[in-house]
Amino acid sequence: MKIYKRWMVCLLIMALALSGCGNSGKNAENGQPAGIQKADAESGQEHADGGSGDSEAARDGTEEGAGTGDSSADGTAQGTDSKDKDGAKDASADGKGSENGSGDSAADGAAQGAGDPSEKDGKTKEPEAPALNKETAVYSREEVVTTSSVNVRTAPSTDSEVYQTAARRSEFVRTADDGTWSAVELDGKEYYVASEYLMLKSEMKDNGFLVVIDAGHQGKGNSEQEPIGPGASETKAKVASGTSRCVTGLNEYELTLSVSLKLQAELEARGYQVVMVRTSHDVNISNSERAAIANNAGADAFIRVHANGSEDSGQNGILTICPTSANPYMGNLYSQCRSLSECVLDGAVNATGANKQYIWETDSMSGINWCTVPVTIVEMGFMTNPTEDANMADEGYQQRLSTGIADGLDAYFGI
Repeated sequence: MKIYKRWMVCLLIMALALSGCGNSGKNAENGQPAGIQKADAESGQEHADGGSGDSEAARDGTEEGAGTGDSSADGTAQGTDSKDKDGAKDASADGKGSENGSGDSAADGAAQGAGDPSEKDGKTKEPEAPALNKETAVYSREEVVTTSSVNVRTAPSTDSEVYQTAARRSEFVRTADDGTWSAVELDGKEYYVASEYLMLKSEMKDNGFLVVIDAGHQGKGNSEQEPIGPGASETKAKVASGTSRCVTGLNEYELTLSVSLKLQAELEARGYQVVMVRTSHDVNISNSERAAIANNAGADAFIRVHANGSEDSGQNGILTICPTSANPYMGNLYSQCRSLSECVLDGAVNATGANKQYIWETDSMSGINWCTVPVTIVEMGFMTNPTEDANMADEGYQQRLSTGIADGLDAYFGI
């Protein structure tokens, strides 16, 4: 009986021992030591949430980035070789890498992101609009005046749109000048004018009047026909050769240019702005084209210098020519042309002592009919008169003629 009891105790002890070994085998099949399952589960949830859990292993992986340990806590960094670390380091140094390092692809992506915005968006870059030269531009607000009729443009380029055409002596406020183009204010906006046609208002030394001088005729006449006025059916030669010499051998086109150049100098000395229709003999400018030069310049007065001729060699003296009040082309300027003709005639006669002829009113002169500005023709004397022909060839007499015409202009403008 005692022996039986001993066997029963032994069997019970063996059964208990076998039961403990069975649990150990089950954990071994699962490949993990007992007590680690919960930690792994927490770690997995941690990675799913972006690696911000409480697991010590996960925190180390995020902090170390490259992982140097052997435990599963370095799983965040496993498979990240030295090349990946260099890539992450480089990208991080450029300010574009992630904290954990994303390798070459991240660095490349960051580099691509820094390319041309137009290429990134798939758009072609538009050409830059014309602008003032920043290297030479001077920025200053100053009052300027146009020295001639000039285009006001929307950009500093002759290819840009013309906003308007400003008349001579138009005033602007200039805000910048690069030496070629000037920015000016107009209607509350910025526009552009070629700098060569602007002058500081404070530096304007002229008296404010522009005179265009036409030295009559030219080296060779042009018998081609043109209308005597806008819309006219009647025509005349574009420009005649001028009066024949009498005694001195001087041609009218030579005399008129000689006196006109002296008149230019005299007027400029008095503060006038002067535009010359011609300064040489070798030109081909019709009478209507001569008028257009004065019109386009916005002349305050157009002086056409000529010499007279007659079959009667006794004829002498000075006369001026203007349109009639009924002129169908520019009759609205009659009173101004008549006044200009009177002043110039009186001035020239007083300066030279020549015989005073009269003011001839006629609508047959194409060089007058095409005008839109006040105009007169001054016939300085008769080249067919021996005495007057000799006088007009004299340099001193020519100077007196030009001085007298300038006196007449002063009187006309009330200077």
